[in-house]
Amino acid sequence: MDRQLFKRPFTIDEGITFTCPTCGNFSLQLDKSKFHTSDSSSSRKMMKEESYWEEEWISSIYTAIFVCQNSNCEEHVVSSGTGFVSQEPVFTQDDRYTYTTTEYVCFYNPKFFQPTLHFFKIPDNCPEEIRNPLLEAFSITLLSPSSAANKVRVSIENLLTKFSIPKTTTNKHKKRVRLNLDTRIEKAKTKNTVLGQLEDILYAIKWLGNAGSHSSAEITLDDVFDAYELMQHILIELYRKRPLNTPSEFIL
Repeated sequence: MDRQLFKRPFTIDEGITFTCPTCGNFSLQLDKSKFHTSDSSSSRKMMKEESYWEEEWISSIYTAIFVCQNSNCEEHVVSSGTGFVSQEPVFTQDDRYTYTTTEYVCFYNPKFFQPTLHFFKIPDNCPEEIRNPLLEAFSITLLSPSSAANKVRVSIENLLTKFSIPKTTTNKHKKRVRLNLDTRIEKAKTKNTVLGQLEDILYAIKWLGNAGSHSSAEITLDDVFDAYELMQHILIELYRKRPLNTPSEFIL
């Protein structure tokens, strides 16, 4: 996963390419004929009412269609997001000198894709209870990193349940009480050798998910992408098909 692809804005003419969510090829490209942008209401009001304004003060929204260039797929993905204007340098040169001028360029930040883009490949044999929260996380990653991190935490909870790690216990008053995720991770290493090896990674994802649940915590895209890399590692270790008696391998 090239996280920089999602952290920087794109321009219409740069030929930006994403991984197709359907076939998995790096072949999803913008159909420029189906790209539409409109200035935001505040920008239109500014240009109408203010006697002075600059291009860089303009904000916009966009909708677009990305098309998979794989002839066996040709998936269509709708995208929407925000835009802004920036003054960028332009370099020209002759036999003796290089000249610098500037021009205004429109940049766009994607916030939504449908079908949602996959930030890593989930193993085919991964159970739906674990897969579905991750797909939900993928769909809101660019719009709300904190919410996405919390969805990854939900996936971890479901993973532990799938491996028969109890969710509740009986307290001294003989009442059923819910076990917190820390306790469940601690119990996991006695149930499954691989889960024991992954203990530190499980705690790391739990911490990010907890931070995503609190409005005061600032979860960045990098934080979420870190969680995805860790989660990918966990799923490969648990669900990758490999010959018997082959030791597990860490990929990070």
